[in-house]
Amino acid sequence: MIYDRLENFADYANLAPDAWSRIAAFFGTLNENTPAGRYELDGDKIYVNVNDTHSHEVFPEKLEYHEKYADIQLVASGEETVLCGPLDGAETTPYSEEKDCGFKMIGQTDVSAQLYPGVFLLLFPGEGHLPDVGNGDRVLKVVVKVALECFTRVK
Repeated sequence: MIYDRLENFADYANLAPDAWSRIAAFFGTLNENTPAGRYELDGDKIYVNVNDTHSHEVFPEKLEYHEKYADIQLVASGEETVLCGPLDGAETTPYSEEKDCGFKMIGQTDVSAQLYPGVFLLLFPGEGHLPDVGNGDRVLKVVVKVALECFTRVK
């Protein structure tokens, strides 16, 4: 997991150089009026989901995890909290390979990341997270999905 200011996004380009340049260019177009929808940056390898949504209370059965994609999460407007913790709770929704998503009961949360304009959160597969937590306010949420094959392998 990486949590940092968006102005430092380029500092992590060595993780996935080709993907980072595409993602950074897309980030440069974001604002509070960006329409919700899916934006393909490189087919199914790199795509963005922009969601016009509302934050919500903690749903203990919704600790989310992925196996094939990393998430880069940020908000274009509004704010939310993302709770992060280990995947040691009971499974509540079996992992779907098609959706690259499964859910478990949340146990201990080790990290609480505040997302507001100007910061981002990078979550790798296997890192449990409960996004969109807040008091019901509107949030323009951006989730970039980056296939693991895009990342540089360390030997």
